Amino acid sequence: MKKVLIAEDDPFILDITITKLTNNGFVVEKTSDGESVLPMLLEMSYDILLLDLMLPNKHGFEILEEIRANPTLQSLPVIIFSNETGKDIEEKALLYKAEYFFKALTGSGELITKINEMLR
Repeated sequence: MKKVLIAEDDPFILDITITKLTNNGFVVEKTSDGESVLPMLLEMSYDILLLDLMLPNKHGFEILEEIRANPTLQSLPVIIFSNETGKDIEEKALLYKAEYFFKALTGSGELITKINEMLR
């Protein structure tokens, strides 16, 4: 089974996303605090990270920059899972080699399909 880490601080979005993923056969772990993402990634092996940008204690792009700078994590697939919008957000996502999704526009089928594509 593929293992997913979700970094999201909105309990409603977190619960819905966990349900979608577990119903599709993924093992899911979660965090709502930006400071805990990197230690969790270094402690356990995950196949993909769903990363909100607006997290308490550390912005998602700071986390992504740390991931890409770490030799053991730099190839980890990351989906930016946020409502934060704008051309600069999309450019930063591309700069750090992340996929970009808006929560409001991502249906469960589309998200599951994209994760499966990235993990092939």
